[in-house]
Amino acid sequence: MAPKTTRLLPCLAPALALLVATACDAPRNDAAASASASATAPAPASASAVVPASAPVAPAFGPFGELVRSLSEPGGDFISDNLISNETSYLQTADALAARPAGGVYVGVGPEQNFTYLALTRPRLAFIVDIRRDNLLQHLYYRFLFEEAESRSHFLALLVGRPYDAATAPPESADVDAVLKHAEAKAPDAKLFATTVDRAMKRMQEAYGVALGDKDKRALGRMTQGFFDKQLDLRFELKENSGRKYPSLRELLGAADPAGKKRGFLATDASFRFVQAMEREGRVVPVVGDFSGDGALPAIAAFLQKNDLRVSTFYVSNVEQYLLEPPMWSKWIRNVAALPKTDDAMLLRCYLDQGKKHPKQLEGHRTATVLAKMADFVEREQKKPSRSWFNIATEGLVD
Repeated sequence: MAPKTTRLLPCLAPALALLVATACDAPRNDAAASASASATAPAPASASAVVPASAPVAPAFGPFGELVRSLSEPGGDFISDNLISNETSYLQTADALAARPAGGVYVGVGPEQNFTYLALTRPRLAFIVDIRRDNLLQHLYYRFLFEEAESRSHFLALLVGRPYDAATAPPESADVDAVLKHAEAKAPDAKLFATTVDRAMKRMQEAYGVALGDKDKRALGRMTQGFFDKQLDLRFELKENSGRKYPSLRELLGAADPAGKKRGFLATDASFRFVQAMEREGRVVPVVGDFSGDGALPAIAAFLQKNDLRVSTFYVSNVEQYLLEPPMWSKWIRNVAALPKTDDAMLLRCYLDQGKKHPKQLEGHRTATVLAKMADFVEREQKKPSRSWFNIATEGLVD
C-alpha cells in the first residue's frame, strides 16, 4: 500500500537563493575535474585547510532538518539492511558519468556507492531516497564523518572506530590502498568509537535539526556497531541468508573501472573533497521514500519545479525489480515523468544476475551497471508498460 502524501512545509522556498549560487551547468572532462569541484563547491586543498571539527555546522541552504522531514514519507521494510553496497560493477559507467556536464540534481538510493556517483557527476544538489529510515540515519552519520574528517584515511578511521595519526597520514597524492592501510594502522578503540557515535547523534539533533527517537538511536547504534565489529571486511547481508558471498567494504572502496583505474570516492583526494564539501554544506539530503509512493518523489518534484532545478542523474540501482506489479509500476512511471529533468537526464541501473546474464555483464561480476535516457524510458513505458525487469534493464542503453 502506498504511503500517504507528505505535506510540503514552508521551509522549501528559502532554499532557492543559495542553491542557485552553488554552480553552473558546464561541460567538463576528467582533466578539469579539480577545477569543476572548486567552481561547484570550494573544498579545502589540504588537511591544514579543513574546517575544525568544533566549528559550527552551516548548511548551504534552508533548514536542513525541515527539508528532510517535509520530503520524507513513512518508512518501510526491505529484504536486506544494506549497510554497504553489493554492486561490484558500480564503476562500469564511470567514464560516461564523468564525461557528462557537471551541475544539475542527483537522486540516488542506498549507501556509500552514492558518494562515488556524486564525485563523478558533480551535481549542485543530491537527494538520497530510500524506503528504509535506517538509510536516512546512516547518511546523517556519514555527514557527521565527512564534517569531522581531516583526510580520507581519517574518514575511514572514524567509520571503523580507530585512532587517527595525522602526522603519518598519506599525502593527497596517495592511492586508495595507502589510505586503507593508514586507516587501519592503529587498533580499534571501543571508547573512541562510542564517543564518536554519541557526538554524531547529538549533532544530528542539535545542528541538523533531525529528531531521533529511541528506535532511531537503537538502529543507528546497531548499524555503526556493524562497522566497528567487522571493520573494512563488512559485507552486504540479506536478512535471510542466500549463501552468496558479497564483496567487502575494502573491496568496494578499492575497486577499479573496466580500464583498471580506481575511481571510488576515496580513490583521489579531489573526489573525497568534493563530496565532503557537499556534505558540509548540507547539499546531500537523505529522504525516506518509496519510489512508487505518493509522498517523497512527488514532493521532490514539486521542490525542484519551484526552484527551477533539474534532475540530471537518477541512480535507481535495481529497485525497479520490486515495483513491477500494478499499481506500483504505473505510479513509478508517473513519479519519474513528473521530475523536472535535463534533456540528457540519465537513469543509472544495476542489474543483478539471478539466472539470466545481462548482455553488458563483465567477466567476474554478478552485476551489470548501465545507463539509459530517462525521457526515452518514460515515453516507452507510457506507451506500453513492459513490467519485465530484464527488458527494462537492457532496453535503450547508452554506451
